[in-house]
Amino acid sequence: MASESKETRLKQKATLEAKLKKRLALLAEKGLDEKKIARDTIVKELKAKLKETAARLRAIAANVQRTAELAALKAERLAKPTEETPKAKKAAPEPPPDAKAKKKKKKEEGAQPQQG
Repeated sequence: MASESKETRLKQKATLEAKLKKRLALLAEKGLDEKKIARDTIVKELKAKLKETAARLRAIAANVQRTAELAALKAERLAKPTEETPKAKKAAPEPPPDAKAKKKKKKEEGAQPQQG
């Protein structure tokens, strides 16, 4: 059941729901009460698979939505003229002042042993 297709997952969900309904009807026909029906292993398994399928369908929908949002952003970005977004010049970022102080200290420390 590792399908990424929404259509396949919807078919699987319909099949599982039909199997669960059929199983519940069979157990009710046998005269079992609600507690015993809820403890039935096949019913538990079918409900778990339905839950898994529903979660996967939500994930697929979220992925489709994200893809659509990214496509809209890309189209918007491409629609803008390139003149509005000037390229920043590549400049070496200055190290923070603490780093400069440390370098000076190292140079001073290195100079002192040579003098002595």
